[in-house]
Amino acid sequence: MKRLLALLAASLLVGCSAYHLGGPKPAFRNIEVAPIRNSTARTGTHAVLHSKIIEALAGDPRVKVGPGEARLEAEVTRYQRDGFTTKTGDAYAFTSYRVSFEVRCTLTTDGGKRVLFKDRVFRATTTLQNAGDPVAEELSVAPTLFADIASQIRQAATTAW
Repeated sequence: MKRLLALLAASLLVGCSAYHLGGPKPAFRNIEVAPIRNSTARTGTHAVLHSKIIEALAGDPRVKVGPGEARLEAEVTRYQRDGFTTKTGDAYAFTSYRVSFEVRCTLTTDGGKRVLFKDRVFRATTTLQNAGDPVAEELSVAPTLFADIASQIRQAATTAW
């Protein structure tokens, strides 16, 4: 019985020896986030997105944010707010909105010589219930949407190549 337990323990240790905290090693150690561009009519989005991307990347122990091997360029390319209602007779009285942002990113290394991904699109959508001040409510959902997009970007950027 002791031999069986020892054999089981040894096989578990050998099987887990290749595990690395945080996942596989990315293609770079340092990543620079270029200033975010905004080609939508929705102002103020670039600063929020930039901070959310920095937060997401800084939370990954495998990379450091700052000048170095990789450069991430991002642009907010689409903002959309679609009204919808649950009442069949209210064609123009929207009770809810679907708010979505689309961000297009390019990630390069080696001074721009190696492209890891180019013009890759990341999206996030949420439903906003109109309960008072729709402008303030819409502004309050943007950080959540950009946090979702930033998480998608971090995942794509740090995936093993």
